[in-house]
Amino acid sequence: MNYKQYNDYELIYMVREKDDDSYDVLFQKYIPIIKKIAMNYYQNYSSYGYDLDDFIQEGYLAFQSAVLHYNENKDALFYTFLVLCLHRCFISFCKKISCDKKNINQDYLIPIDSVFLADDYSLEDSLFNNELIHMIWDIVYSNPFESICVFELRWNHFTYHEIQILLGISPRKSQKIYHNLLFSIQNKLRTSL
Repeated sequence: MNYKQYNDYELIYMVREKDDDSYDVLFQKYIPIIKKIAMNYYQNYSSYGYDLDDFIQEGYLAFQSAVLHYNENKDALFYTFLVLCLHRCFISFCKKISCDKKNINQDYLIPIDSVFLADDYSLEDSLFNNELIHMIWDIVYSNPFESICVFELRWNHFTYHEIQILLGISPRKSQKIYHNLLFSIQNKLRTSL
């Protein structure tokens, strides 16, 4: 099976119909792109102790995710969606490895059990915090898709410049969306609590 005989939409349709050959064909078509983008990120983060193969493996995972979550009704090419997924994946991976190197993992310093068994932390506090987090995410997910994306990226410590790269929204607009959403969350929590 040659990928030049099929377009991406046909291949993705066949993958969703559990045709393994079409998955392999689609993968072979995009493996050079995965490796090229992985190499770009690897060159900048090679000093963190990870091999190029680690970056390529992250790219494979992003490819699988892109195939599963691609929606042809969103008026975007699969190539565009895949590249966006790859950049998101690599940015998250690079943030993780750079944080791991910069910061000492707190789990090694303080056992988790000791935090939850402290006298000033009760089971009611834990339940309240979980309920509060669920309320926040319910409020977030009731907003438009663009606002949800901006909020999730900021929640995961992406800068406004990175959000601009990933979503194509100007830093000023994404900052405005984020602050409006925070204000909305704050007001809704005040009324419900």
